Amino acid sequence: MIGKNRHGVLVVGHGSRRAEANDDVREAARLIGVRGGFDLVEAAFLEIEQPDIAEGFKRLIDLGVSDVTVHPYFLSPGRHTRGDLPRIVGRVAADNPGLSYQITEPLSAHRLVIEASIDRIRQTRYTSMDGAEKSGRVYLVGAGPGAPELLTLRARNLLTTCDIVVYDNLVDLDVLRFLPTNAERVYVGKIGGGRQSPQSEINQLLIDSARAGKKVVRLKGGDPFLFGRGSEEALALSDAGVPFEIVPGVSSALAVPAYAGIPLTHRGAASSVAILTGATASSGALDVDALAAHAGADTIVILMGVRHLRQIVEQLIECGRDEETPVAVIRWGTYEAQQTIIGTLSSIARKAAILKVRPPAVIVIGAVVRLREKMQWFEKPLSEESLLEAALTVAV
Repeated sequence: MIGKNRHGVLVVGHGSRRAEANDDVREAARLIGVRGGFDLVEAAFLEIEQPDIAEGFKRLIDLGVSDVTVHPYFLSPGRHTRGDLPRIVGRVAADNPGLSYQITEPLSAHRLVIEASIDRIRQTRYTSMDGAEKSGRVYLVGAGPGAPELLTLRARNLLTTCDIVVYDNLVDLDVLRFLPTNAERVYVGKIGGGRQSPQSEINQLLIDSARAGKKVVRLKGGDPFLFGRGSEEALALSDAGVPFEIVPGVSSALAVPAYAGIPLTHRGAASSVAILTGATASSGALDVDALAAHAGADTIVILMGVRHLRQIVEQLIECGRDEETPVAVIRWGTYEAQQTIIGTLSSIARKAAILKVRPPAVIVIGAVVRLREKMQWFEKPLSEESLLEAALTVAV
């Protein structure tokens, strides 16, 4: 008996002499019902196996269904879904007045099926016959702020088992002691104003190494996704179909101020933090618009900004920051040679010039810098007497 406005789903497979193929259709029908929230779902077959389409419809009709969605489960889009299926379904509907139906488009060319197929192809390319993963994979690894002791355990474990490491300028060479003796080492450091390794060449090196079946560690200073072009490399690997993993690292933007005894936030002093680059990737110039947009943050951390220090402080003063706002410039953070210079927006550029501060350094601007006086723990603070002595040395 046909019910009133009750919906059912008929999942139609081709039908096979192999029981496991037919069971696959029945399981697919069950999952469609469970995950789709459809109460009335039946499996049926175009030929060979039972129930056939007429019997499948009958089962749904006996349950009071009046409207059926017919879903061809991986039937070929030619003769089966354009010819046989509509003809058989139309004949069944004609024998059951009051029954309405719709037939879905075949799955074969559906966007998600294509994407799933691509995913399986990529997965299979990098999996051996016994199911073990091949080593053709790239790991985009953050090496931390400098000191080898600040590597993550995941980073160290990957270094001890990799075939090749591709590393940057700011990676401490002591980190490389974790490598196997036969691991290949490739330096691709970028030094401002000096020799540059083109990003396109780095991307291709990673792709080619992984396709050669190698376990590749791309070792980047700090965190790979903070001013490290890690996202560019990840996109290149994704486009090339090369599997990869992101291994976060301790960023110098967070660790270096901590090693200088400067918290980036502190109750009553700072509840917002802006992290900026002091040199744009395209030209190396300071992005004054970005600096102005974030000038009001309680704490401003600037990486790669030493060469533009005077321009930075002048821009912040122009944006309304008090000239007496504390500033710290921390060079070689987390290393034994760490050096921290303290000043204000009006004095820090002069002090940094006297001491001839050069990269790498992290600039911290805000009231939290004052807390260093009680919280510094790692280095011997640079006194005003030391600064004066350095000034006299420069003058002579």
